[in-house]
Amino acid sequence: MGILFPCTSSLNTTSIFIRDELLPAQQTLNRLLIISVALLLSSCHAPRVITVDSKESPITVDKAPPRQTPQLFGNLNYLLYLPEGYDKEKKTWPLILYLHGKSLRGNDLEKLKSYGLAAQLERDLSIPFIVVSPQCPDDHYWMDEEKNLVGIVDDVSSKYSVDPDRIYVSGHSMGGRGTWQLAAKHPERFAAIVPLADAPQDAALAKQVAKVPAWAFHGAKDDLVPVENVRRFIDLVKASGGDIRYTEIPDGDHFILDAYENKEIYDWLLLHKRKGSQS
Repeated sequence: MGILFPCTSSLNTTSIFIRDELLPAQQTLNRLLIISVALLLSSCHAPRVITVDSKESPITVDKAPPRQTPQLFGNLNYLLYLPEGYDKEKKTWPLILYLHGKSLRGNDLEKLKSYGLAAQLERDLSIPFIVVSPQCPDDHYWMDEEKNLVGIVDDVSSKYSVDPDRIYVSGHSMGGRGTWQLAAKHPERFAAIVPLADAPQDAALAKQVAKVPAWAFHGAKDDLVPVENVRRFIDLVKASGGDIRYTEIPDGDHFILDAYENKEIYDWLLLHKRKGSQS
């Protein structure tokens, strides 16, 4: 009496015949052999398992390096973007100071990659500017950090090839208001500004900011900052002789951050140099 085990693989077909007409001790050994053969058969078609440390098939993960590097100045963390070709071309580069909105305040630079200009740069936007994106601390507003903002611009300008006559400010929401306010406080420092989705209402600021060319954006359906507020401030700047361009987005709400995908903005910025520059 015996048992026949077929085993089929991709290479051949074999048969294993084991007799059980044996002594008791030999029968026990035979049973163990049968179990071993059964386990072998069960794995005839089992898939090969690839593990992380497999020498046969190592797993490699391609991860693009970050396009912005974390930096620190004073109590402000910030992201620094250097344009493509920065290390190869011996020239000075324009700089954009980007001010984010209220919801991105804190002490985690990764939050800045959620939306806005810093987020666009981290994904796929390539522009011929050095870009500095600071993070406002919790419970602060941008003008609470005025000294640090000016300090960051000076510090980056001293370490990198920045054109001092082509330094710009742009921001969204709280950062849009901060853009207006910073330009009003330091009109001699900036060549042009691009504020989005907010504006102050102080007529005195309008007179000051009128010294800096501006292109403002606002959504007509913004339910956080009424469009009338922005129109009113734009009119004050115009009345003060300001060089201002205003784009109102008919179906836009408060989150008009896709404006940063508009190449025309960057072309417009490059048309402007700081007043009083020799070139």
